[in-house]
Amino acid sequence: MLAEKLFLEAIGRVFDAAHSPNGVKCFARSGSYLVHLHFASLSLAQALLPSFVIAPPGNADLAIAFATAREVDLAHIIPHPPDESRILEHRDRYALWHRGELPVLYLLDRRSNRAVIWLSAGGAPPWLLSRPTLPIMHAFTINTAWVGAHSGAVGHQGRFLLLAGKGRTGKTTASLACARAGWDYAGDDFVFTHTVSGRVEPLYSSARLRVDMAEQFGELLHASAEVSEDDGEVRHELRLGAHLKTGQIKGGTIAAILLPRRRDAVTPEFAPARRLDAFNALAKVTTTQLPGWPTEVSKKLTALIGLAPVFFVDTGRDPAAIPNAFTDFPTRV
Repeated sequence: MLAEKLFLEAIGRVFDAAHSPNGVKCFARSGSYLVHLHFASLSLAQALLPSFVIAPPGNADLAIAFATAREVDLAHIIPHPPDESRILEHRDRYALWHRGELPVLYLLDRRSNRAVIWLSAGGAPPWLLSRPTLPIMHAFTINTAWVGAHSGAVGHQGRFLLLAGKGRTGKTTASLACARAGWDYAGDDFVFTHTVSGRVEPLYSSARLRVDMAEQFGELLHASAEVSEDDGEVRHELRLGAHLKTGQIKGGTIAAILLPRRRDAVTPEFAPARRLDAFNALAKVTTTQLPGWPTEVSKKLTALIGLAPVFFVDTGRDPAAIPNAFTDFPTRV
């Protein structure tokens, strides 16, 4: 897909652009990693930075630079035809061309621990606002026990619940209902999970709320950065960092895996589930949204679901009832 010389030159050019007087730098916590973020313009930082978990400066594990076609021209390295997504999986390098109306180019050099995200059309697709570095963090940690999981995670009194399932089953509803009730919040879309220790950590401080659920969480709509359309679903891309309490966005140890499903329950109802059910709930979207190394990702997810008991949950008709039900459900199953 991309010769090494061009690959390294492209990374260098984006970092050069981000080091200009107009650039913005900041540190963020992504899972267990400290990431040094570089933006080539103030407008780019304003668009993307609110989705990150901001952290104090320190010795960063990874540096990521963002730029658009206005700041640096990388058109010569776009694969052809450009309307096809392409991926490069290499021991030292990772490259992903994500096609679309607003295409994105991701590059990671593992030797220097530097990555770039280049927006070829001059702007970010709305879905990128809630998970701006997801493929990069996936590639950066592929040889570790960490894996991004398509799930939500909330915690109460040190006990975290991992919520996994396809769309329209109640995953985001449960995550936001618990966050609104003061629970610790690690995410509602993708979270970082450790397949040995059972830790879950936030990748971002964002959420993706379907527009048909907006009435249930009206107080969160002021945190909406933009409305996106992804796989036929229209969502508010929420930034929760300024809305939740200080220290509320955090991780912990997974105590149980819940698989939301709709069975027309009035109040939340729980039932035992199989580990195969959990794998099916996690694997398809996770491997689709984390391009590269599907076998390794599947192995990690298999290890993850072996670390905690698995239950189905129908979250019921009233989101306000979810936090109390989640607090004591193990005593009632």
